[in-house]
Amino acid sequence: MKRFILIMTILLFPINALCSPFLVCDPQATVTHYKITGDAFWTGNIASQADGSLRTELATIPVGTHTVQAVACRTGDGWPEVCSVPTLPFTFIRPGVPVIPSGIKLLP
Repeated sequence: MKRFILIMTILLFPINALCSPFLVCDPQATVTHYKITGDAFWTGNIASQADGSLRTELATIPVGTHTVQAVACRTGDGWPEVCSVPTLPFTFIRPGVPVIPSGIKLLP
């Protein structure tokens, strides 16, 4: 019975609960990839999801304030790359490590 409960817990537990925050946008028709600009940690193109939306993990970004802009791009069918105008700047903060606890002691 314990194995059954463990297996069901693993299968039914949402995987997204274990992941970091994501930068996302609504689905866009015919988009093949996105380009993110603003901070130095963004490099290259980010492939769009199957529905044309943006979803990229932010686990490796450094601590601090970040401002980014995105453009949606389309390539293929023998035509050169075509991109949208940039979005308005989007600012977010990745929090740092909490301070070291102080005053730790045992109470009788």
